[in-house]
Amino acid sequence: MRKMVRTIALVLVATLLICCESIDIKGLIMPTGDVVDKRFERSMVLNGNKAVARVDVEEEYMVYVCADPHVEGTYKNLRAFCTQQRNNREASFGVVLGDCDNLRNTLPTYLEAIRFVEEEQTINSPIFTLIGNHDLYFNGWDEFAELIGPSVYWFEAQYATGCDLYIALDSASGTLGHKQMAWLREFIETERAKYRHCIVMTHTNLFYTDNTQLGSGNMPLEETATLAELFSKNNVTLCLQGHDHFREDLRLGGVRYTIVPTIGDTTQRPEYLVLHITNEGAELQWRDVW
Repeated sequence: MRKMVRTIALVLVATLLICCESIDIKGLIMPTGDVVDKRFERSMVLNGNKAVARVDVEEEYMVYVCADPHVEGTYKNLRAFCTQQRNNREASFGVVLGDCDNLRNTLPTYLEAIRFVEEEQTINSPIFTLIGNHDLYFNGWDEFAELIGPSVYWFEAQYATGCDLYIALDSASGTLGHKQMAWLREFIETERAKYRHCIVMTHTNLFYTDNTQLGSGNMPLEETATLAELFSKNNVTLCLQGHDHFREDLRLGGVRYTIVPTIGDTTQRPEYLVLHITNEGAELQWRDVW
């Protein structure tokens, strides 16, 4: 009996050692890299507490949105997404809703996937990146901050007579934390009225629970209720989410909540979302990568 237990223990240890480059055991159990409040504070320094970009758009324009590329060694689906965006003259910019990479030290490969390729792509339109829970594994926050930038930020889409507001949140730890939540409440309540539309972007889904990913799997119920009330009272147009690898489109309190599925190379049907932004709001069109 003791010999069998010893053998099982040795097999488990060997398995962990073999998988240590692809599975962050510590990261699945406890927050990695840094806690969300500290990431928020650093992000406010990195973004200078001001909009990180102002993208010139037409009064009606398109936004390409994908989620969860989980880049490892290949990135054919993500590169195809970027190429389709940058060859569409009506597309003003793109967004990747987190979980950019999947292994240790693969964030540079993600950046290679989204870089402008002059030989294949017509317009060097920007692509904005959110942080996901996988991007924190192996203490990935420092690398994310160095290579990409803040995990909490906002930017404006500016047309001839006004602007739309896009807010990127850090939900990679399964919560916004006290400081980010307080900032978001004040920011939306004071700034929202200045814009035609307000689109909030987050990695972790607000409404679905996924206990397979432990602490980063779902948002606390009280936090979800607070966000839903805040968004409804302040006329948020749309909340974009990823994380759960399936498509969903819900409405609550006048706000649209849309989950964008994974675009990873191993998925059987990689798809992404195209937003058509008009004075009336955001129209959704789902597109297959291939």
